Amino acid sequence: MDLEFESPFPYGPGNAIMGPMARVLIIDDDFEIVSILTEILKHEGHEVSSAGEPVEGMQMARKVKPDLIILDYHMPGNTGSHLFESFRRNNATKTTPILFMSGEADPEHILSEVSDSAGARFLPKPVKLEEFRRTIREMLAGPKEA
Repeated sequence: MDLEFESPFPYGPGNAIMGPMARVLIIDDDFEIVSILTEILKHEGHEVSSAGEPVEGMQMARKVKPDLIILDYHMPGNTGSHLFESFRRNNATKTTPILFMSGEADPEHILSEVSDSAGARFLPKPVKLEEFRRTIREMLAGPKEA
C-alpha cells in the first residue's frame, strides 16, 4: 500500500471542515490509491470520479467538469506534465486546480516541468491524511489574495 494515514476519520460525511461538496476527479493507474482517496473524499461529502489512464482522464474531465483534479505524475504512456498541459489548453479545465501526487521525492522537479504551475500543488506518496485533507481544503477554497 502506498499511502499512510496518521489518524482515523475524525469527522462525519459532508462536514464543514472541508467546505461545500465539490466534484473531484482522480487520475491514477493504481487502483488501491484511487480507492483510498475516493473513500476519504466521499467521506468528506465530495462527489468523486476516477480514471485509470490519461486519455480516459481527459474524457472524464470533459464529462464531469471537476472542481479539482488529483493527478498521478507517473502513469504508463504519459507523464502528469503532459496531461497538465492538455488540461491547461482546454477551456473547460484551464483554471481547474490540479494536485499532483507521486512517489518521486522532488516536488520542485515536477512543478518545474509544467509551464504554468499556478493552480498546481504537489503531495508525495505516501501521503498523510491531515496533509491531504488540508491541501484539498486549500485548493478548493481558491487562490489566496494578496
